[in-house]
Amino acid sequence: MLPQIHDKYVASGKVEIVFLDLPLRMHPHAFNAAEAAGCAGEQSRFWEMYRRLFSNQRMLAPSQLRAHAEAIGLDLAAFDKCVAGGRQEAKIQEDVRVTQMLGIAGTPAFLVGRRVAGTDKVEVVEVVRGLPPVAELEKRIDALLAEPASPDGSKRP
Repeated sequence: MLPQIHDKYVASGKVEIVFLDLPLRMHPHAFNAAEAAGCAGEQSRFWEMYRRLFSNQRMLAPSQLRAHAEAIGLDLAAFDKCVAGGRQEAKIQEDVRVTQMLGIAGTPAFLVGRRVAGTDKVEVVEVVRGLPPVAELEKRIDALLAEPASPDGSKRP
């Protein structure tokens, strides 16, 4: 679904995708996978790592993450240092706090909202839980895009 949303909305500049980690406790390696993706993000390769980990969900043990980093061409010394140093832990914990505050307990979930003008904040208009058909998510995004701009001129979801 994300590639379709990206191609239609993000690539055209109409929409941004903001990713929040929610490593669920029932998945024993979810937190480590989130850290690995975040560390790949430090090398501007988050989405490549995300797609690779998502496609290899049975290979997420800490001892297997370095092979994924190597497969996508990361600087392994920098990746190892990031993972060993726990640099992504605070960001992941903050994401978990935000998702809990929004009442999200499972994945996937999509937050449809708009950027608050002049800030890095997003006003959440709707939480879509589960995996709706792409057409349904597009309908919700299109409805928000069709709303008139606010007095400060902001309209971008």
